[in-house]
Amino acid sequence: MNLREATAANIRTCFRHHCLNAIKLPAALRDEKLFAALSRASCLSADGMGIVWASRLMGIRVSERVTGIDLMTDLLALFARDGVRVFLLGARQEVLDQLTISLPDRFPGLNIVGTHHGYEMDDNKLASSVTACKPDALFVALPSPRKELFVDQYAPETGCRFVMGVGGAFDVLAGQVRRAPLIWQRIGLEFLWRIVCQPHYMVPRYGRGLVAFSRVVLPKIASFQIARLRGAIQRTACILAVIMMLLPLPVADLRAQSDIGANFDPANRQAALSWLESELAELSDPEDVGQMIEVLVGALLIADGAEDSNAIDWQASEESVNALLSLFEAVLGGGTKRFLAETVLGGVILRLIDLHPEPGQFRQNMRTNAPGLMTRLFERPTDRQLTFTDTQASVSATFDGDTTRRVGQSRRQSEAERTRKYAPLLVIGLQLQGSTDNLWEGDDYEDQSDLAELEDASPR
Repeated sequence: MNLREATAANIRTCFRHHCLNAIKLPAALRDEKLFAALSRASCLSADGMGIVWASRLMGIRVSERVTGIDLMTDLLALFARDGVRVFLLGARQEVLDQLTISLPDRFPGLNIVGTHHGYEMDDNKLASSVTACKPDALFVALPSPRKELFVDQYAPETGCRFVMGVGGAFDVLAGQVRRAPLIWQRIGLEFLWRIVCQPHYMVPRYGRGLVAFSRVVLPKIASFQIARLRGAIQRTACILAVIMMLLPLPVADLRAQSDIGANFDPANRQAALSWLESELAELSDPEDVGQMIEVLVGALLIADGAEDSNAIDWQASEESVNALLSLFEAVLGGGTKRFLAETVLGGVILRLIDLHPEPGQFRQNMRTNAPGLMTRLFERPTDRQLTFTDTQASVSATFDGDTTRRVGQSRRQSEAERTRKYAPLLVIGLQLQGSTDNLWEGDDYEDQSDLAELEDASPR
């Protein structure tokens, strides 16, 4: 139902529209009556980019700026089509006289039933003048806050179904004031054009108003943005925590290993020997052996920043490797956890062989530099041919019944017998973690007289 039909049906509902800008907001916060009038409006549009920008920075969705004059011209076109009776209130009388001629020419069919200037200070008389003309729509161009208070208090008494405050729109439509160019309007700088055109009036008005507006909105904007940033940081921290829990962190493991091996320097024999003995004494799990092997390999090679085998300076690392062999000879000669020492040393050498671009040459250099140690670790008699496979069945098939009976005996075997009999067994036993847990428990396992000694086994 349009406004004309609503008036004919005597529907006593008045739609009150106000515009809000950066000057009016702080004024409304100081004036309770103005604030109440704006709060009771049927519609409150953002007439000014200051309101739009501040609202968006405070998390309030304002789609665009809607100026009073643009909305008024669009409504006049609709009112002309529907035959709505229009009353113009406010501004100077010569401006109103100009509008009564120009607006019907611009909007054919527009019915202006009455006008009244805004210099009458008695609002009751103004309301009576409007009521006498029986309009359907009323446009009020009084100064603020008188405009908002008149619309709030007297609009229902006039019998109009639509009342809107338009400020200085009458002067612009009448051609008395030139509006800002379109480009200025689009970028939200129309207020600067007004200051340029009317500096004596607009500079004090906008100066005081914008300062007050900044004092109102800036703390709110800062509070909202800080809360928003805090929420974003918390969400990011939660996401990172979940990722860290769900994904492995090989980089962190490598750094941890690097920190562990930072105290190991093969060139410093006494310090390296102390570190090696202390680390061997703390080994309690088969997984610790693999970690210690990687730490030693890293201390020998990766400390120079190499990331692959082709970038490693093997010639420069040979002295470190020889120093490591000398340290292990001292550890093995001392008798402290010789089984663990051989396991770690064998793993380190095998790892170096895997990394070396010429494994055969590296293996030959090791035999030349430490023939006794390499023979003890990797050589076995040629009269016992063993085939190593990935299955336990092939391993068990390499031992005869005589070997099984001797393991169960309590007599202590000689060093040569233990080396020859059990070296292959312990090489495969390192791959079966469950069967080696009891070998890590203490340093004095070789003193037990009821079990065959496995301490000199050699990993391959």
